[in-house]
Amino acid sequence: MEITLWSLIIALIFTLLLLFKLLLPHIRKFRGKIPDDSSDVSLKPHSFKFKENPNNPLNEKIVAAINLMGGVGDNAEAEYQTGLETLRAVAEEAVPIIVAEYNDLPEIQYLDRWSLIQLLAELKHPMSLPDLDEILSSSIPPERSKAPHTFSTRREEIIIRTTAVEAITQIAAEKNREAIDLLLKHTQHENFSVKRAAIQSYLTVGEKNARKVLLEKLPKSDHYILDIRREDVRKIPQPQVEKIPRQPEIDDLPRIQRPKPPRNSDKNNLT
Repeated sequence: MEITLWSLIIALIFTLLLLFKLLLPHIRKFRGKIPDDSSDVSLKPHSFKFKENPNNPLNEKIVAAINLMGGVGDNAEAEYQTGLETLRAVAEEAVPIIVAEYNDLPEIQYLDRWSLIQLLAELKHPMSLPDLDEILSSSIPPERSKAPHTFSTRREEIIIRTTAVEAITQIAAEKNREAIDLLLKHTQHENFSVKRAAIQSYLTVGEKNARKVLLEKLPKSDHYILDIRREDVRKIPQPQVEKIPRQPEIDDLPRIQRPKPPRNSDKNNLT
């Protein structure tokens, strides 16, 4: 009885090894499509449709780069930068795809929309400037959340727009005249957080007389913004509104510290 049991175990092990050997080529092929496990990044379901050109091979590269934005691990940043370099090499083709997908997304997909704008900021291609300008020039939708103290749709829209300012800033840093002019244009944005981001960016990447230009262009009530330091949001003074203390709409932290909008909004909080 004992000999028969051991024979069955040996036969089972042999069968499993044989099965593994037969499947190994397929396993390798499948693993080749997935980022290294050491970076803790996996292919995730996504809600991008790419309706205009669903079969373009760049679609997968765009999705992969966005997935790698949230990667963690020793190799995560290196893999993200590798993905970005791949897209930068074909930026003239990738930018229109990214913009078209942004325009097709429903308003409620805040993280997906933010991710696409952040990707434009990373690509730094001047072709995206007219679309970034259009995003910043569009009106911020009214608050749609029933509980804005826990989840604010207006706050998510502002984050998207301040990221658009960052995208323009990345291009302006390379002495692109159109980008610098766009920053100056949006220093008079209707939203305080977006306006402040544009002012501080213009001071950073504008010409030597950037401060003088802003002092001449901005109303005196906004001159104090030129002296705001971005390093510590708790020390940032806010505009004084008579009898109504103004609260900052978002924390203007550096991108790496800025909280990302949720991918799937809590529908119970929306009207």
